[in-house]
Amino acid sequence: MKKIMGILYIMLYIIVIISCAAGAYDTPQTYKVPRSFEFSKNYYNVYGNPDVQATIVGSNEFERGQTVTLLIDLMNTGKFLGFDHTDNTPSTDDEIFAAKTEIKLEDKIVDATGISASLSAYPGSPLEVKSVSQQVGSIRSGQNSLAPVKFDIKIDKKAKAGEYSLLLDLTYDYQQNVQIIDANATQQTYDANYWYGMMKQNQTLKIKVKKQAQFEIIRANGSLVPGNSGTIEVAIKNTGEEEARDVKAIITPSDPISTTDDKAYLSKMGPGDVAVSSFTIIADSKAVNKTYSIDTVLRYQTPEGDIKYSDILQAPVAVRQVGLFERLFGWI
Repeated sequence: MKKIMGILYIMLYIIVIISCAAGAYDTPQTYKVPRSFEFSKNYYNVYGNPDVQATIVGSNEFERGQTVTLLIDLMNTGKFLGFDHTDNTPSTDDEIFAAKTEIKLEDKIVDATGISASLSAYPGSPLEVKSVSQQVGSIRSGQNSLAPVKFDIKIDKKAKAGEYSLLLDLTYDYQQNVQIIDANATQQTYDANYWYGMMKQNQTLKIKVKKQAQFEIIRANGSLVPGNSGTIEVAIKNTGEEEARDVKAIITPSDPISTTDDKAYLSKMGPGDVAVSSFTIIADSKAVNKTYSIDTVLRYQTPEGDIKYSDILQAPVAVRQVGLFERLFGWI
């Protein structure tokens, strides 16, 4: 008897491996066999497993610098692949009723229960996943999750345009086998023992960072002396991948420097282009010998005609004290 039971355990282990291989992403992790489960009373071996597939809901294209909520729909495409009889042949009315009941319950082998979903970015990616793992619940075969899974994604301001990958990990339980006990054909009653396994799937999801104009101040020429005005030239480069049209540079100086000339028209700037804007800046007489920063924003139009504003850039402006000869001879 022990030898027969050992053979049955080995056969069922092989069947489990074969049935799990049917799912493209499935990798068995752990199995828990209840002590009350007696394989000698099992009438059918069933084949199949869940297969949970993920799809991004809506657009997968975003702008750099954004924090977005990614919606992911999950669908269970698992299929019941079939069954065969074990060596146990039902003979009595109660056993026949138990066998029929067992095969009805066995089709749940394709249902995923207790799904947990986690999302991560690859090392070195400009994407950062801000959300923790999500509990999804259960999904029957052929059905979708009740609601999309939500993950907050932060896209770095310096992300280059292009496609980036995110890794979605799913873990869940599924029913591997059912045993009917205490079946009563006359009263149509029974008890059932269940054998569950855990499965893990992973899937790569793609999101795109849009082509955009992006600006950087590469230099600022000129200096000021306290109590006087001067011209400051600010060189701005389009470091992005898209053309910017009708570009205007807008500055906002703060005490102790000011201006009556806060806008400069730069026209059109393609990727890699550098434009120089000039501003008349006034330094208060109380300004000290140091470098000040002037907030600079670029207002521009995209090729599609949308009006955009850049991030606030810092233009350095040096204020220097008047030297001795300048004070004596008025070389200001």
